[in-house]
Amino acid sequence: MKQTVVLFLLMFLSYSCETSGQLINIPDQINISGIENKVNIKGTKIIINESKDYIYYKELKRFQKDSKNYFQVIEILNQDYYEVIPNIISKINELEKQGGRIGTKKEFKLGSYDAYCGFAPQGQDSEQIILTFGDTSFSVLVIGIFQNDEKERKEITDLVLSTYYDKEIKTNIDDNLFYNVDLKKSEFQLLNVMSNVGVYTIGKEKMTGNGIYTNNFSIGFLPNNLHGFDLKTYSDKLIYKYENNIYKEKNIKIKMISEKKYKEEENEIIKVEMFGIFEEKELKIYQYIKQTPKGIIQFVGTDISKKYVHFNEYKNIAENIKIK
Repeated sequence: MKQTVVLFLLMFLSYSCETSGQLINIPDQINISGIENKVNIKGTKIIINESKDYIYYKELKRFQKDSKNYFQVIEILNQDYYEVIPNIISKINELEKQGGRIGTKKEFKLGSYDAYCGFAPQGQDSEQIILTFGDTSFSVLVIGIFQNDEKERKEITDLVLSTYYDKEIKTNIDDNLFYNVDLKKSEFQLLNVMSNVGVYTIGKEKMTGNGIYTNNFSIGFLPNNLHGFDLKTYSDKLIYKYENNIYKEKNIKIKMISEKKYKEEENEIIKVEMFGIFEEKELKIYQYIKQTPKGIIQFVGTDISKKYVHFNEYKNIAENIKIK
């Protein structure tokens, strides 16, 4: 999970080499008050100020004003904030030396939690904001994009920095999952949920690094109203990311075994079988994406076992996922 947090945080530097960002004044301590007036993001312990302009889309855990102004909120349970933040700062500093520019980056106190915030330009017209905070038991990550405009900058900054975490809130993890999967006869169990993506391992085995050394699969859900979504293009981009990780040392050498795109009634499906090589270790990857009138299901399974004994199980699980 640690590498996943760092990866999310560093995505905002990908297009940050064209202009210098605006300097934002963040105090050393941001006091949090009026917790009872904040709204809870269902399925998490995260709370935030209510906004009339930013609409919440539960399937994406995203607050969006329009196509140019939005932010996503992610709760990562059992992720020690203090384990990841040194790596985050180190990697951001490294990328900054390579040409990535940040207008503001600061460690501070958000209520009782330690926090880190950064702003970076994205091209000529947009900026990005990253906020992460937590303690030894959890981490929260907020990633936002907004127009390079003083009014928009202040609005989204105030809203993002109003994010907080209330441990007293009772949650139901199923509120984050928009699908049903039958694992009654399987050894695989739900390990964690990141945003709306469920991660499954055998007996809830903890994943290390980027999960390459663990038999695992993930199931994600996307709404079916994404502008310009194309199933084949989306599938190809996922495969490209396996071979072109932001961390070069994490790249997996991929060899395609088979790819099949077809229709089942109203549903469009693409499934891909791949061999992978990572640090001279062989693995097998199964990617299954299904677009339906109710939404899009994405399944990715990694099998590192001898003779790939989990691979057929992955296929069966993927094909029987039901959208709620």
